[in-house]
Amino acid sequence: MNTRKLFQLLFNTTRTRVAVIPNARYIKPTAATRYFSTSLAWRSSMLHDKKCWQCQATNKPSALFCENKVCNVIQPIPSQLNFFRLLQAGEGEERDKPTFDIDLKAMKRRFLMLQQKAHPDSFSNGSKRELNYAQLQSSVINRAYHTLKNPLSRAQYILKQQGVEVNEDDSLSDPELLMEVMEFREELEEVENEKDIVPLKERNDGKHQEIIQKLKDAFDKEDYSLAKDLAIELQYWTSIQNAILEWHP
Repeated sequence: MNTRKLFQLLFNTTRTRVAVIPNARYIKPTAATRYFSTSLAWRSSMLHDKKCWQCQATNKPSALFCENKVCNVIQPIPSQLNFFRLLQAGEGEERDKPTFDIDLKAMKRRFLMLQQKAHPDSFSNGSKRELNYAQLQSSVINRAYHTLKNPLSRAQYILKQQGVEVNEDDSLSDPELLMEVMEFREELEEVENEKDIVPLKERNDGKHQEIIQKLKDAFDKEDYSLAKDLAIELQYWTSIQNAILEWHP
């Protein structure tokens, strides 16, 4: 029985929502969509200023170094610090408002500058506290950059700030799209040489870029329900993209 007939049989004989796990070919029912209020906790953590551990000067929660220029000692930062503010990749006066359409080159320059300033090697001769703060900052800066650099993790991060969680096993709600993904994976598994992988890669790259553009439009309109659906779809095409890159005879 081919993929299309199997899908139609399963879809027509159950009203349970059907899902395909991105890295597998089998299907299973999933629970209803879940939403988490994570953005409130994130906002509350950023409301209060912090005091410098050395000179006791008042600093913004996002300050990487003491804002007292005489002191200027490295500061601890919360691990949940707004990544857009940290990398100055967002919109608004504070450059902290999430936006899906970011300037990747400008963000990379900011990332490299921050990593250079907070690199633990620069604090190897300092106090243990300073070294620990440098290691913390370096870790958060690195995670922020790689989260916002990738379209899928960027979309997931923006949605999470709005209290919307995208899970790895979230299902595709469109049955035609679900079938398209299943058949694409089946085609990929039947490939026997590099020549045959090229058209599949081109098709997948096209779908990938199409979804990214739709995500940009959805976020511009603040349509987070649509953005969640598109992020779920992007998970599947990203999974196929990774499988194509890892393919070998």
